[in-house]
This record gives sequence, C-alpha cells and structure tokens, in this order.
Amino acid sequence: MKTKLLSLLAASALSSSVALACNDSLRINCGIDQGFHYWEGLDIGVNGYFNNNSSIETPGGYDFLDLDYARSHSIAWNMMQYNIHLYKNHVNLVTGFGLEWNTYSFRQNISLSTNSNSVSATYENIDFDKNKLRTTWLDAPLLLEFNTGKDEDNSFHLAVGGTFGYNIFRNKMIQEYNVNGNEQDRKTKDDYNINPFRYGVTKNLIEESD
Repeated sequence: MKTKLLSLLAASALSSSVALACNDSLRINCGIDQGFHYWEGLDIGVNGYFNNNSSIETPGGYDFLDLDYARSHSIAWNMMQYNIHLYKNHVNLVTGFGLEWNTYSFRQNISLSTNSNSVSATYENIDFDKNKLRTTWLDAPLLLEFNTGKDEDNSFHLAVGGTFGYNIFRNKMIQEYNVNGNEQDRKTKDDYNINPFRYGVTKNLIEESD
C-alpha cells in the first residue's frame, strides 16, 4: 500500500512575453503577453497529508508520520506565467511553470525506510533536533481565467483549473541530533514511495477596486 504525501499547496514574479500565431476566430493577441499575472508569485504554506479517504488526517496505522505543522512548510516560486487570450484579456487560458519545495517535519524519532515497496519507518533511540523529509517539484498550472476589466486595480478576477507537478529530485531525509555534546547530521536520499506525479484543483478569486 502506498501513501501519497501531498502538500496543501500554498502561489514574484518575472514578466514574460509569448509570440503567438494570429487567430481571429479565437481573438488571440500576437506578440507581448499583456494579461494579468495573478498566478506568478511566491507562495508560502503549511504541509499536511491528503489520504485515500479524502481526509487530511494521518492515515490509520501510520501514526509514525505525525507532523509538527509549525515546521512543515511549503514554498512555491511561480516563475513564469503565459496567458493565451481567448477573448481579449477577459477570457484567458493560463499556463506556466514554477518550483516548489516542501518540508515534512516528523514528531516521532523515526527514520523512513528506504528501498521499500510501502511507507514504513524504524523508531530510533535518538532524540532528533531536526527530523524532516524534503521534496522538490516542478509545477505547471492549466487555468481558465476570467477578468471583468482592463485595469488590474479595478477588476474582478476568477481563475479555476488544475496544477500539475513532477518530483524532479530524489527526496531527502534530513536528521540532526546530538551525541555526547557533538552535533551530528544524517542525509538519506530515496523516493520514499512518493508518487513522482501529482495534481491538484485550484481556484483564484480576487476583487480589486480603487
């Protein structure tokens, strides 16, 4: 049985330009992308689990995965956004890419098992000062965006769709502890049965007014 470790996503920004073929039927603008860039930015959030029962509780039998939420963070840098104008800037198809770093800090003094077909762990006779799992993702959104006006500061904005991710590096277990007054650290890489692909549903609703 595999337990998927998924972050509860939490989205500065580089402007970009896209050269698109003219298509009068879709009213796609050619040249520089002048649309609003709401997806671009720096997102900071808290990580947790989303299990097969559509619950954020730690799955039954996996109490060793209990998290210290104060130390379990998500940082996403959404670097590039591309707007394909379906109708001027009122209706856009939004895509792009970004990087996301997730940290899961464990409450228990455990080490996740490597080269295993299931999520398992070994309890250690060590009082860890730091005991966390780190993952890195390449993210890409696919959103349908609606804007009521041309002025970003005086417009109603709604975007709905999905975000897709790929686990681009081997996941890393980072552990720090003290032995006879000497600081020790241990770093172990493995896939830890984390699905290399993930997806999520997202919604962005912003109402701007002067």
